[in-house]
Amino acid sequence: MNPAQTGGDAARRKAVRRHRRERQFVVFGIAMIALVTLAFASFAIYRGDVEGPFDRAFHTPAGEFQSDVTLACAPSGAMPLPPEEVVVRVNNAAGISGLAGSTGDTLEGRGFVVVDATNWTQDFAGTIRILYGAEGLQHAYTVALHFDDVELVLDNRPGITVDIVLGEQFGEQPQVRELDAPELDPTLALSSRGECLPVNVLTARPAPRTLPENPLAEASPSPSPEPEITVEE
Repeated sequence: MNPAQTGGDAARRKAVRRHRRERQFVVFGIAMIALVTLAFASFAIYRGDVEGPFDRAFHTPAGEFQSDVTLACAPSGAMPLPPEEVVVRVNNAAGISGLAGSTGDTLEGRGFVVVDATNWTQDFAGTIRILYGAEGLQHAYTVALHFDDVELVLDNRPGITVDIVLGEQFGEQPQVRELDAPELDPTLALSSRGECLPVNVLTARPAPRTLPENPLAEASPSPSPEPEITVEE
């Protein structure tokens, strides 16, 4: 082999090795800089000096939330209200004469403010349905404690009044709990009876056209008469 050719091959191999080492230095250098930068950024996020990429809350755009859940969750940590603060109207959809009146008498005897006992104009084959507005969520959960099988339905009524609809199954076997039932312990916080969602994300149903009056609503005070001023001559 020609010595000159051998020397040329050796020089080329040396140049290739030198170029490979240079590329390795560049790659390792970039990787080291990236790791150091990431370490500093992580430390800054840990200390709270910089807002992290996952600190923002996830929001569902309005109008895009869909769910089959219709039950509103009980107010967090809320206790049952005193019965005298809950206004109810009892509606008979069972077709049994006097059922709304007798149930209303039972609730009134327990301290609830019963404003009416009447017949329901629509069929309801279930047991008990409680209709309430967003302001009456705690009121609805309070009265629901007194029944075994309840369906809570949010509608768009204003105020705190609650409608109780007694269905056909209630007429077959009344579901009013005894006063000594453990569910009526006033020291227990209200809780949901199934899968639920916050009341503000649920779609409210149309309320009945005629709503019960709220006798607990505070009337606007009448202006006090101005005192007469006597001017002495």
